[in-house]
Amino acid sequence: MSSLAEAADARLHLNLIEGSRQFFGLDPGAEVEEGDGWLFGAGSSPHPTISNAAFRSDDAFDGAELVSLARKFFAERGRGFSVWARGELDEDRDLVVAAEAAGLQPAYAMPEMTLPGPVAEPALPEDAELRRLTSADQVEGFWHVAKESYASLGFPPEVFSGYTDHSGLLAENVVAFIAYLGGEPASIAMTIVSDGVAGIYWVGSLERARGKGLAKATTAAATNAGFGLGAEIASLQASPMGKPIYLDMGYETVYDYRLYMAPAP
Repeated sequence: MSSLAEAADARLHLNLIEGSRQFFGLDPGAEVEEGDGWLFGAGSSPHPTISNAAFRSDDAFDGAELVSLARKFFAERGRGFSVWARGELDEDRDLVVAAEAAGLQPAYAMPEMTLPGPVAEPALPEDAELRRLTSADQVEGFWHVAKESYASLGFPPEVFSGYTDHSGLLAENVVAFIAYLGGEPASIAMTIVSDGVAGIYWVGSLERARGKGLAKATTAAATNAGFGLGAEIASLQASPMGKPIYLDMGYETVYDYRLYMAPAP
């Protein structure tokens, strides 16, 4: 599949929405509302760019109406929120215009990157071990790494504190990995497979574990696990820290997601 075809492949966006839906499902305090063409989720955390998000699931749904509905939903909960838009795609041009016209501010951008097939899994350092998450007692270690590693990107720890329904990481369409360094959880990655797409999420490494190839190893394992579950393409939204790793693995950028934020009322 060419980059142009990948960019037009709506399944990438639908996987992000389904992945987000499943993450909200991990949070018993989350409130989710869905209509014919949109999904809003308010998590336990008030963080306006990750825990409170508005997505358009049908490109035909009017962008201005989506922004208006999102304002009402999140205002009722006293929350700021972000609208996720595919910045370079014609399909989301009206959504970008509507968000900017409503006074929402560009808060964050991240490349949407894809890979057409499995990758070679790199060797680990001698004191490292990669394990697939298979039981609820491993989940605490997974989220510990997420909290510590994403602090480097400005994520407050409470973003992850609401994820207490551990069964969600053991769902049939989910595979998660933890790399242990010296016997302690040090690096993580996971895949959520839907719509023929292996969405790769929450790739992160503790600061002491960086530069050892663990993020690449966990990402490769999650990518290949997604293809093992029947995915036809892998997808992820890259952080500045992760992008060089994904490029080295063969992932390519097809467009950028832009998050337009509205502050709490």
